[in-house]
Amino acid sequence: MSTDDPGGAASDHDLVERALQGDREAFGQLAERYYRMVSVLAIQKTGHRADAEDIVQEAYVRAYRALGSLREGSKFAAWIYNITLKLCIDWLRRRERRDGTVPFDDDTPAHSASGRLARPLAVGDALEASDEQASILRAMGALPDRYRLVITLRYVRKMSYKEIAEHLGEPAGTVANRLHRATRMLQERMGRRVPERALEELS
Repeated sequence: MSTDDPGGAASDHDLVERALQGDREAFGQLAERYYRMVSVLAIQKTGHRADAEDIVQEAYVRAYRALGSLREGSKFAAWIYNITLKLCIDWLRRRERRDGTVPFDDDTPAHSASGRLARPLAVGDALEASDEQASILRAMGALPDRYRLVITLRYVRKMSYKEIAEHLGEPAGTVANRLHRATRMLQERMGRRVPERALEELS
């Protein structure tokens, strides 16, 4: 059984099992562990800190109530990410129905050819990050879900290839290839090379 931190912290699987037995502190550890990851996603999608915080809170409430449906505790990271993503999509749809439009960047179409929302809102001020980090996070938020998840786990959550592979239940080689592809897509979207250092400094 794996651990998520080199210092011997409990694995996601162990924490999920403990939470299912009524240990609220265990679920609290899971929530704290992935708070940054889902907060980045929510802010990328909404562009509003207050709305993002509401979404994150709702995501954890839903996760807690439905924890018994998670068959593999080791995949909690991907599970909570997907719950948050669905809530973000619901938020965008409600806003679009209410306002008639969603304020995307002026130079970017609001929808992709498939009809899905193609790009998140600006996040620089909301994330209180540098302009460079804000640009990178915007571009990350616009990647397809499977690529956004792996690059977020690697550079925002600071997971190793092995940890990502264990969380997603996929071979490390698959993760490495997907991350390489995600990085290329990120650079294509930004129109320039993104130094590894800039990605490593995301927080």
